[in-house]
Amino acid sequence: MTAPDQIALHERILEEATRLFVSHGYHGISMREIAEAVGVSKAGLYYHFKDKEDLFLAILAANLDAIQRIVQESRQERTTRKRIERMVRGLFAQTPEQRAIIRLATQEIAHVGQAARATFGSIYQEKFIGQIEAMLSDGIARGELRELDARLGTWLLLGMLYPFFNPAHEREDGPRETAITLILTTFFDGLSRA
Repeated sequence: MTAPDQIALHERILEEATRLFVSHGYHGISMREIAEAVGVSKAGLYYHFKDKEDLFLAILAANLDAIQRIVQESRQERTTRKRIERMVRGLFAQTPEQRAIIRLATQEIAHVGQAARATFGSIYQEKFIGQIEAMLSDGIARGELRELDARLGTWLLLGMLYPFFNPAHEREDGPRETAITLILTTFFDGLSRA
């Protein structure tokens, strides 16, 4: 198999495994089932990933890289509100399965080894949570936002987004733009008429 073919196969494994992990969870799927879905032998699968934990962590890492790009692009905006809006729109622009990886990470990370959890937690903080905290802290420092705990503000925002990281609710949630607008308005302005 040529190098480009190996790269294409590696990507196909990640794509199929992502779909299966999102649908069935970490313990709900085996390497044999992943190999069958990709159309390779288990040996072929193990050529690319040493075990299920390695494959799962590769999926999470790839997703974090994509999220980091979304967050970094949003930082080009001039105001905190525009930055957060661009980030939220970027997250919603992902496919439902891509958004579900965020939920998958938080629900299933306990199934991997302690060292892997610690490493992933550090990367998750650096590439995602910490980036949002920094945007909010910057907005506070520039007087765009009232004084608040930026870490708590980050978790409040993510708490509003979290239900939309479930692909099963994609059709139930109504128009995407309606959800985005309501999340942003609630986060920045609250729900009161005053």
